[in-house]
Amino acid sequence: MSNTKPKRIDEVDKYYKPAATVGFVSTLLFWSIAFLSLLMPFSTSLVAILRQNVLQIAFILFTIVHFILSQVLRFYLVPRAERMRKKQLLSDSFGAPLSYDHTSLYYNNNYSPSVQRLGANTMENALFSKEIAAAMLVKKRIIISGYFIVWIFAFALRHNNLEILIWITQFVFSGEILTQWIKLEVLHFRHERTFEQLHTHFLHSIGEKSPKAIANVLDAFVEYESAKSAAGVLLSTRIFQKINPVLSKKWEQIRQELEMDFEQGAPPDRYSAGAP
Repeated sequence: MSNTKPKRIDEVDKYYKPAATVGFVSTLLFWSIAFLSLLMPFSTSLVAILRQNVLQIAFILFTIVHFILSQVLRFYLVPRAERMRKKQLLSDSFGAPLSYDHTSLYYNNNYSPSVQRLGANTMENALFSKEIAAAMLVKKRIIISGYFIVWIFAFALRHNNLEILIWITQFVFSGEILTQWIKLEVLHFRHERTFEQLHTHFLHSIGEKSPKAIANVLDAFVEYESAKSAAGVLLSTRIFQKINPVLSKKWEQIRQELEMDFEQGAPPDRYSAGAP
């Protein structure tokens, strides 16, 4: 008899990779634009040396490309990846294939296809998502605090540094800095609320087939998906891989404490490198 463990499969992850790549390029362009915009007020001598408006041309091109990539990411790549992940979640929960992409052992519970399994899957997703978002927020909060300190300092010296003050104000209050931080804060809060809602659901063992149970699980599922859709934030793959073993053990402990039906001896860690 073979002792080989079943292999985890997550074909949905391929939809997140293009989104992550475009997001990385878009971020590089943003920082390039920020650097060029800082040089613009002092570009007179540089232009004279280079004999061309290189900075201005580069600024315009980078801004246009950044705008295009941002829109592709926001309206196509991220929604497509999240849509395919949602189909995979529903397919696993109800045993009804909604997509040709195959997954295996992505979720760790042994409920039969049902609303109860949908609740367990959503609860696991919410746990991983809120913890990854929390880890991302540690760095985000430090960076945002630093930006505001620099902005306040530049404001105090505005009589001598008007150009710098304008640049910092535009930079800090742009969508790439402040808005992204706020989105991540809201995403973390909503995922945490979804997890707590489902934790209470399983804690009180609400009847699987009762209208109240079905409505509660569906409400949590819609809340989880709408939070992702509203934020449009890709969770960090690097952080996921780093904290995955700890979170997997935590999820196994939660299942045991709530007496949730889970597969004995199943490998506890998740597989996907994409966002939960």
